[in-house]
Amino acid sequence: MNILLDPTYQRMLLDGLGMTLLISVIVIIVSNLLALPLAIYMQRPDGAFRRLIIAYSFFARAAPVLALLFALYYGLPRLGIYLEPVPSALIGLIFASTAYNLEFLRSGFESVPQGQLDAARALGLKPFAIYWKVMIPQAYRLAAPSLFSNAIQMVKGSSLASLVAIDELTAASTTIIAETYKAIEVLLVVSVFYLLIAAVIIGLQYLYESRQRLSRR
Repeated sequence: MNILLDPTYQRMLLDGLGMTLLISVIVIIVSNLLALPLAIYMQRPDGAFRRLIIAYSFFARAAPVLALLFALYYGLPRLGIYLEPVPSALIGLIFASTAYNLEFLRSGFESVPQGQLDAARALGLKPFAIYWKVMIPQAYRLAAPSLFSNAIQMVKGSSLASLVAIDELTAASTTIIAETYKAIEVLLVVSVFYLLIAAVIIGLQYLYESRQRLSRR
């Protein structure tokens, strides 16, 4: 029997796809929102929290995401703290993704030519205006390939949520394979779903970069 023609399996895959999209969108948006102020703060050479942010970035990038999810979902209950599966997955993925986006944006800010900052100050722009009109647009332009690539990695990383009892796309495929023993067919369908999501993100990247090129002409 073709699993694609079975309404039950269709519903399981679509529900799993919906959960994957929900987790991915939240992680991508929140991690970018959190990374920006941290990257801006890192431009202060005498910032009181620089070492703390550096330590966070090191730990979040060095620690396996799976270990973070297990610590949140299975470890915290031993301390009397109980999190539902979805919040556990979101916190772990956002914790890791923010660190990567922070480093990408930090590198983007540091790549802005000093002459442009000097010119902006000479024109009398306030610090907020310098960041908003000069530094942030260029930092995002320079960091765009890395940020979009990290977004794709987070979509694929959302599959780890299946290990903390979340019925996302990978978990749905595992259940269907266990019931039908049609591993190749199921994995092909799931791969197509992930490929389509990645294609949308890559398409958005090319659209963003093409608009940036047109704006610089």
